[in-house]
Amino acid sequence: MNFNISKELKIGLLGLLSIVMFVFGYNYLKGTGVFSSTKIISSEYDNVQGLTPASYVQIQGFNVGAVKTISLSKVHPGKVAVEMTIDKNLSIPIDSKVKIVSLDLLGTKAVSILKGSSIVMVKDGELLSGEVELGTIEGLGASATPAIENINKIVSTLDTTIHNINNILDVKTQNNLKASIASLNTTMQNFSQFANELNAQRTKLTKTLDNLNAFTTNLSNNNATISKVLANAETTTGNLSKVNFEAMVSDLKKTIAELQTTLNKVNHGNGSLAMLLNDDKLYKNLKNTLSTANNLLYDINARPSRYINVNIFGKKQKNECPPQAAPNAND
Repeated sequence: MNFNISKELKIGLLGLLSIVMFVFGYNYLKGTGVFSSTKIISSEYDNVQGLTPASYVQIQGFNVGAVKTISLSKVHPGKVAVEMTIDKNLSIPIDSKVKIVSLDLLGTKAVSILKGSSIVMVKDGELLSGEVELGTIEGLGASATPAIENINKIVSTLDTTIHNINNILDVKTQNNLKASIASLNTTMQNFSQFANELNAQRTKLTKTLDNLNAFTTNLSNNNATISKVLANAETTTGNLSKVNFEAMVSDLKKTIAELQTTLNKVNHGNGSLAMLLNDDKLYKNLKNTLSTANNLLYDINARPSRYINVNIFGKKQKNECPPQAAPNAND
């Protein structure tokens, strides 16, 4: 049995199939399948931050539905109503919150359901509390706005300050300021020169410190000797402390007094020594006697035959020559 399908029927079936596939794909992109069982929940916001229909609805990052419609609220003027389709089998507490979040840095929006703790579950068509989370770009913009305002205020204040400074700094003040800066530059150059000289003296200082360190080392090495010297000094000091200086001084005074008495006797002609020192006649006689003895010794030495005569034949020679005077006998 042959069925002949006309060309028009084939075109009609193809068009119907295309319409069915379009409806199925549209619902799929919206997050609702043709054969899926879903329920609708809604929320309201002051600003949906670019949320669009078919955006994901997530719980802890897992897709559980999609945004169905976005429209101005008819119940609360000034609000934006968002309807979402989610899996009918999901149990969501009535105190849960529906937050608009950013999925990436480009600002792609989605809806995240933050589950509450109520035992009462949300029903189809009920309204949940809505929140909006600022994205990265929006957060930076919100943070930058006060900073920009502060910068504008600072720039305005700085401009006023510079204007006031220009009014205060007349030509004379500017010249004085330039002179001060020149003097400061000279001072910095002198300071740099001083730093260089100080750096040059660092070697000498290092050598001095090395010598001081060596001296300290030697002092430490000779600690035993120094301790011995100090001990001997202490012993000497102890021995000196035992000496009776008072008795020694008394004996010394007594000796000096006796010596003074003896000198007084000599000076006043008492005793043999005083007579010898003070009697000129005795001094002259003693001097003549010594001179005569000197001449005699000189003559004996010069002419011993005058005083020692040895004659083998027994004949005695007679010498009538007087004794010779010694050189310098009269000095």
